[in-house]
Amino acid sequence: MPLLDTIIDEWAGITFPRPVVALGEFKPTNGCYWCGAEMQSDVVCACMRARLHWSRVIRLGAYEEPLSDCILGGKYTAWKDMLEHLGAMLGRKLRGCVPPNSILVPIPMPPIRRCFRRINHTGVIAKHASLTSGIPIRRALWRKECMPQASKSASERTLLHRNSILLRPLPMIKGRNAILIDDVLTTGRTLEVAANKLKSARVASVRVAVLAVTKMSQNGKKM
Repeated sequence: MPLLDTIIDEWAGITFPRPVVALGEFKPTNGCYWCGAEMQSDVVCACMRARLHWSRVIRLGAYEEPLSDCILGGKYTAWKDMLEHLGAMLGRKLRGCVPPNSILVPIPMPPIRRCFRRINHTGVIAKHASLTSGIPIRRALWRKECMPQASKSASERTLLHRNSILLRPLPMIKGRNAILIDDVLTTGRTLEVAANKLKSARVASVRVAVLAVTKMSQNGKKM
C-alpha cells in the first residue's frame, strides 16, 4: 500500500518526494455544484433528492489516487509540505467563486488526536488556502474528543452527535459567508454538524471547500 510505504519511508529517514511529483498528472476537477460528487452529463445528481446543509461544495477532485494517497500521507505522516501545497491549490479554486465578506472556518481536531498525529491537517490546509485566496480564517469551532470518523463505517459516521462540535466563545462570525474547510467529504455528517453550529451563530451562508469527495457508486451510495 502506498500509504504504508510512505510511513515506513518516514520512519527510515527517507525524504518525501516534492508534492508536485507525488501528485503526478493530477489536475483539479469540478463535481456537482451542491454536493461535490462526480457528475455524468446525462444523470441528475442524487443530491437533488437530499436536504443539504450548505449552498455549494468546492473541491479539488474525487477521492482516488494519486490525490487520496497524498491526503492520507498529509494526515497520518505529518507531511506538511503536501498539505500546504494542497491548501494552496484549494485557495486558487476559491478565488473569484465565493461572495464578499467570506471567511474560512477549518473543521477542528480534538486536542489529543492533534497531539498524537503531530499536525492539525485542516488547520494547515486552511492557512495556505487563506494565503492563496486572501480570504481570512476564523477558528470559530471546537471539537470534543471522539472516535475518528475515518475509523467508522458510512452508517456509523451518520450518527455523529450534534454536540461533538461546538462554537468557541465570541466567534465573531455573524453576517459572514462561512466556508468550511475539510480534507474529505464522505457522508457529510461532520460538515453538517459544523454547518448547523455556524448557522446558530447567524452566519449569512455556509459553503464547503474540501480536497476530495468520495465517489458515488451506481446505486447512489458513497463508495
